[in-house]
Amino acid sequence: MEITYPFARVFTDSTNKLNVFFLHDAEHSTFQQIGDIGTGIVDFCELDFSEVQNKIQALETMVISNAHFKDIQAGFYEAVDLLKEKHSYAHFFINSEVVRTLRASEKSKEEQIDYLLFVFHYYFDLQKGYNEALEFCLSTQVLTKQTLSERYVMYCNLQPNFAQHILRSMYGIAPIANGKFDTSKLIRFDDPAAADTKKVLQNIHRDSGHAVSMWQYFAIQSLEEMLYLEFMEMIKRGIRIKRCALCDRYFVLADKRKRDYCDRIYKGKRTCKQIGAKQKFNKDIEDQPCLQEFQTIYNRMYSRYYRMDALDSGRQTNKLTEEQFKAWAEIAAKARREYKAGEISGEELLERIKID
Repeated sequence: MEITYPFARVFTDSTNKLNVFFLHDAEHSTFQQIGDIGTGIVDFCELDFSEVQNKIQALETMVISNAHFKDIQAGFYEAVDLLKEKHSYAHFFINSEVVRTLRASEKSKEEQIDYLLFVFHYYFDLQKGYNEALEFCLSTQVLTKQTLSERYVMYCNLQPNFAQHILRSMYGIAPIANGKFDTSKLIRFDDPAAADTKKVLQNIHRDSGHAVSMWQYFAIQSLEEMLYLEFMEMIKRGIRIKRCALCDRYFVLADKRKRDYCDRIYKGKRTCKQIGAKQKFNKDIEDQPCLQEFQTIYNRMYSRYYRMDALDSGRQTNKLTEEQFKAWAEIAAKARREYKAGEISGEELLERIKID
């Protein structure tokens, strides 16, 4: 499949970072080192899309005509820009879809608008899908009796299309020595013609342990591809996630240290990590019987939804349907957040998630 601009070249190395060249066109690119691996996809899954959804809903009501077409185009760019400062790469890839569709597409005006509306809704649903995949495969708080490998295979059995993704990989010369991407050797310039190519290549080669610092990279053209790559790197490296004991959102466990709080801003300018330990209602789960009971019930419901013993048999079980589990999980998540915020008691938390 042909790769067209904009797209990204993503280099992985022995560190837990993604080295990304965002290629806007043939002459302009930017570099970003994203770390730790998992941060991008977890932040995407915790992203508040409500403003973007409202914008898209407004665009859906507009009549497609020559008179309104420029306003509709502007509306899509405004929707994308709502993500500009909120995520490390979601803005680039969604903006790329809009650019390719509105500037370089042979589709009719109606087809362009219909396609972009589909794309936005697809990514809204993708957020829900990866939320499920992250929790099922990588959360330290659910399916704790199964190994990561078992959980990944279980998930692929339940979602067979998930394992069918194809990523395009290529080779390119990169400043990588001893398995690590050396950002100090990146040469940034505004005019490609002004670069001394020979000097650049000599500089890259000097510290390489190989004849040439040739390295595999992924050519990523969509947000879905980027999310899949980062997710699979988490699986490969065994990078886990955990819910913050204060804000109740997932964060990446980048190392082996025991951590209960994330680094997100919670109130004012202080992070969950800074203030979490001082909140009397946010003690360790071991000290809170109601949270222990909540987790037991949650895992029980998880097991009923993802019946491991039903994967290879046709027998009847008390398995929950997807609709039943997701409706219950939404109620449970809301109750847990309110408990952690001190808005409800432990007794009310357990009453809300009571199983009939």
